[in-house]
Amino acid sequence: MDKTIIIRPESGLAYDWKAIAIDPSGHHEPQIDLVAYKALYINKIAQARACGQEPVLVSLPIIDENRYFACITHGMSMQERKNILYWLGGQTERLRNIHELYNLALFRLASLQCIHIVDITSPMLAHPHYDELLEQDGVTLSPEGEALVNDELASLSSRLSVLAS
Repeated sequence: MDKTIIIRPESGLAYDWKAIAIDPSGHHEPQIDLVAYKALYINKIAQARACGQEPVLVSLPIIDENRYFACITHGMSMQERKNILYWLGGQTERLRNIHELYNLALFRLASLQCIHIVDITSPMLAHPHYDELLEQDGVTLSPEGEALVNDELASLSSRLSVLAS
């Protein structure tokens, strides 16, 4: 059976950061919440299966929450930055936690749907200089990060052949 690789690199980190900076005590939702995120994947999985394809998910790449915070607050006043940090519970680590929540949802979904998932997160975390795998914005893969992900995807066929036997 042919395989369809399903990659959606975004996670729940897309918020209206300016609105949060203005009203950090307000209720703010990501552009795509976790329920909608999972629904998108379920739909893509169903589409692949309907076409006779075997869907394969790809985990999310790592992020650098401090660089991402600097990126989303670039050009903001000190008070706006403090407001966003307040909304994050006082720690930029919350950005990574949100990202991990979406990544864990992918692993659970793969398990529930009985499909394979290519784990690109672990090799990125195991890299001795994983900060070099990301661009300055903390979320975009650098050329070295892209190469690592491409290597993982390139070995997909052999790994899935071993798993199938």
